[in-house]
Amino acid sequence: MMAGKSNKALMPAPASLSSPSSVSRFYCRTQNSQPRTDISNAFSDTVKLEVSRLSGAQCWSCLTTETEFAHVIAQKDGQVSCWIEAGLLPFSLKAVTNCIQLCPTCHAAFDRSDDPRWVFLPTDLNFFIRYEFEDRRRRAQADLPSSRIVPTAMDYRDHLTSKGLVPDDAIGGLYRGYYLKNFLCDGRLPIDFLRVLTAPKPWHGHPLAAIRRGIAILGSARCHALDQTTIDELAMLRDLYFDDKNLIHPHLVQLYHIPPAGDKRKRIDENTDNETDHHDEKKPKLATNTDNNRTVQDVGNSHGTRHIRSQATVSDTVQTDLYATLLLILRIPFACPTHSFSDENGPFHYVY
Repeated sequence: MMAGKSNKALMPAPASLSSPSSVSRFYCRTQNSQPRTDISNAFSDTVKLEVSRLSGAQCWSCLTTETEFAHVIAQKDGQVSCWIEAGLLPFSLKAVTNCIQLCPTCHAAFDRSDDPRWVFLPTDLNFFIRYEFEDRRRRAQADLPSSRIVPTAMDYRDHLTSKGLVPDDAIGGLYRGYYLKNFLCDGRLPIDFLRVLTAPKPWHGHPLAAIRRGIAILGSARCHALDQTTIDELAMLRDLYFDDKNLIHPHLVQLYHIPPAGDKRKRIDENTDNETDHHDEKKPKLATNTDNNRTVQDVGNSHGTRHIRSQATVSDTVQTDLYATLLLILRIPFACPTHSFSDENGPFHYVY
């Protein structure tokens, strides 16, 4: 008979684990673990049994056998409504697709909404970026307004299967865990052991649940524990998903994104003045030896043609050439910042 609403894993732990994943003997719980913000006891017994069947009875993060059922997106997540409005959460927070088994310590580290210490993400975020670009194209070509379509767990798995990274019968796509703080055993685990724990492995749930948690840590002081490419890809996904004025209240759009009529007229006048000044600067001026005590030079070229220019003009030319040389040496970028990514289909660029 079911044991009520216990948060412990329902399936018995295996007698032993094969090396090198036999890690339970190395595991030591941090004594001063912070309390969880959400104990996550809301999963039904049916959901717990299915998650145990799919994932076994190990902590997905550290592979120990004392596990709890954790929400990936917490029920108290204050931005759930924003993600639903954007068409990014086509699943229930109480479903199998939003559940992961974690030990109490990793669960506590994951549940700290104010300062998460651990997160897990799809290994191929580029797939989701390209998927969103394709879906934008589809929505733009539709005759009627069309809702966003996001890739499912099976879409992500099939993508990796096509690349030979997971078998056809895998429970889901590949994900990798990221320790934003080295909290296991108070940071005393050897690096080779951490490499085993953070190696990519399948997870059965919905990839957008993990991506939501990844985007949330971009505002954390610990986010730079992640590699820069992962940070850039998460930032790009955030912009692709939410840089949409349709998701912003009209009053806020008018307040922050549309300049008042007076400011617009003022900007037009300023631009007109600037263009006039720029036009005046382009008017040719006859150089003489009396203007501002400038010295006139008689300069010849290879064709025997002679022309006159002032010493000040010569000096300005030298300074301009020197400035151009410095720019060439320093290679100072003036273009908008871009990020480049590539996959089997070739490179593509994203301009902020």
